[in-house]
Formats: sequence, C-alpha cells, structure tokens
Amino acid sequence: MDVTEQAARTDPTPSELIRRAEELRPVLRAEQDAAEARGHYGEDVHRALIEADLYRVLTPKRYGGLEFDLDAYAKVVMEISRGDPATGWCYSLGHNHNLTTAAHFSTAAQDEVFNNDTGYFRASHSVAGAIEAIGVDGGYRLTGTSPYQSGIPYSVFATVNAVVAGSEGPDGAPVRIAAIVPKDEVEVLDDWHGDGVLGLRASGSSTVALSDVFVPAHRTCAFDWTDHDYTEPSVGNLLHGNPMYLGPVASFFHLALVTPMVGAAKAAIDQYEEIITTRPTTFPPFALRRADPHHKADLGMAMTMADTAEAIVVRVCEQYLEHCADLTERGIPFTMEKDVRMYGMIQRAGEMASEAVGMLYRSAGSSAGKRGHPMERYFRDVSMYRGHVAAQYRWTAQRLAEIHFGERLSPF
Repeated sequence: MDVTEQAARTDPTPSELIRRAEELRPVLRAEQDAAEARGHYGEDVHRALIEADLYRVLTPKRYGGLEFDLDAYAKVVMEISRGDPATGWCYSLGHNHNLTTAAHFSTAAQDEVFNNDTGYFRASHSVAGAIEAIGVDGGYRLTGTSPYQSGIPYSVFATVNAVVAGSEGPDGAPVRIAAIVPKDEVEVLDDWHGDGVLGLRASGSSTVALSDVFVPAHRTCAFDWTDHDYTEPSVGNLLHGNPMYLGPVASFFHLALVTPMVGAAKAAIDQYEEIITTRPTTFPPFALRRADPHHKADLGMAMTMADTAEAIVVRVCEQYLEHCADLTERGIPFTMEKDVRMYGMIQRAGEMASEAVGMLYRSAGSSAGKRGHPMERYFRDVSMYRGHVAAQYRWTAQRLAEIHFGERLSPF
C-alpha cells in the first residue's frame, strides 16, 4: 500500500489500533514454536501487521503515518508481546526507529527513506557495532559488522553506528556517526534462531555485515544523541511541528525493550491462570490449584506487578512528551538528568515484569520447565532481557547520581 492509498482511507484511533494488536494474540501464540526456530515472526504475521496499520504508529503524518503518541505505541507493543514476547521485541525494535529517524536525520534523508517503495518504514539500529567509516567524495564507505540488529528481518533499512577514520571530536575521541543503509546493501548473518540463543529467539536480532558500502552524507548524522542536553528544537521538530520528534533516546530506547517484558508478564499470567484452573494440587487435600491459597497469592502478586509495570511505562511515555513540549513550547531544556531518571523508571518496570514471570515460572511446577512449554519460553525471554547491558539498573542508578552531580557527560 503506497502513501496515497493510505491517505485515502480513514485512519484508526489509538484504541482501535490497540484492539487490532490484541486480536493478533491467538495467531502469535500458535506461531511461537515456528517463530523461535526461524528466528523471527513469519510472513503471515508480517502481512497482518501491515494490514492492521501497526507499521504506521510512530511514522510522521508527512509520510503517511499515524504519528500517535508514545503511550499508543507502548500499548500496541505490550499487546503484541502478550501474544509472543520475542515477536513483540522484533516488531518494537524495527518500528521505534521511526521516531529517532524523524528526530535526527535531515529532511533530504527523511524524504528518501520514508518514501520508499514498500509503503512503510522499518529500520533496525544497534549501537554495538564495529564499523569503520572512511570519508569519500559525497559521503562515506562503511566496512564492519553490527550485531543485535533486532527487527532486521522485516526492516527496509539497517541503521548502523560507525567511527569515522582519522577523525577527532571536541573531546579528542573519534567522531561517531549513524548511517541509514538499505537492507539489500548489507548482509544479514544467520546467527540468531533456535538453540543458538537462550531466549528472545524470535526477535530477529541478527548481525549485519557491510563491506565497503557507500552511504551518501545526507543519510548520515552525528551520533551524539545521548551526549548533551536538548536546549533547542531538533530537525524533526522543525520539519514535523510535533514536540515528540525532539530526539532524546535513553528512556525511549529502553522503552522499546521493556514493553515486550510487560507483555511477557501478561502472557505468563494468562498461562498460569490456565494451569491452576485445570490442574490439581500434588498433595492432599486434592483440588484444583486455584483453590490453594499459595497459588492464588502468586497469581494476585503477578497481576499487581504487571499492572504496576504497565502504569510506569505509560507514565514515562506521558512524561517524555511533557519534557519535549517544555523545550519546544517553553524553552525549558530536556536535560540528560531528566532522560536518565525516566530511563531508571523504565528499568524498574522491566525488573518488576521480569520478576512476575520468574515467580509464576517457579510456582507453575516442574512441568512448566519442559522444552516448548509457554511458561518456559517466557522465562527464557525475560532472562535474556535481564542480561542486556541496558537492563543493569544499578549501573544506571550510579550514572544518574553522577549526572546529577555534574560528574558525567553521558548516560552510556
């Protein structure tokens, strides 16, 4: 569907979009095994996401998108992830870069990448790459690899970070850039699926490799997105007239990781409720486990933990937009400290959601640990998240204090 066709139809409301994501749950759960083996969700799910307008949530209206606020995006991801957390991760990490692309890249770049032939924009982006950029006439030539490009299977572009050879920034370190590369110009390595990883096997987090790939200068920008306070409107604010496209990324980046974990907690609650309402206790007096006070307490605890995690996520979405509006409308800087405080809040939501899954996994009994059991899968997925460098909340807490005291110049 091209932009003209999209503009001709009636756009859904945020609540309608969330309902569409919820309706995909049975399909996503039925596809979990196949998605894990494959390394990402299947073509049928991909088409369903397109038809449901779920690839347009954060896309600017200028390019045929819905341009919904962050809470709509977060709720969509949580609903998809309730069907399958790894699929939610793959979806989320391919779609969320609509916002960063619209915020940081030039009008020329945006006009090119958003108006691509697929009718939608998806781009994976990893900051963990080892890529060298050599300056040439009109741009750069990039060589190297970038692992953990979550969402790459159905992305149209791969956004990669690169170090500019022979450069030196104001701090004496080499200059880093972000570069948008068409997917057909990179090699996607088959290194993320099945038993090759513990969890999030369907997240599409493969490595991409570039070999002397030319990227024009207009499809690059400085990757200093976390290294400064935001004291004036961004390229995206001026182009789209929306405070949301300002560009701070610490809290927003982690939002994309934690929303699938909240979905995982809800999925585990669904599975646990099925277990305790259909299986008897192991020891007398024999009855359905739902009659046992300990099982009921575990279910109730998990429900409140998931609800609280979701509430934190939604509040951070609101607060992020408030800070963006404070800058663009009132000139109040969106500081690194504000961003990292919200980052820490999101981390706590991720911790709580993950703990809810772990508690239900332990309470469900050893049969839930069998290979292929949904509870086993959800436990592996949240365990994978907890090992992510961005999920280490004590590190972030220390960095927040250092930023607060003026001792640190970046949250990462």
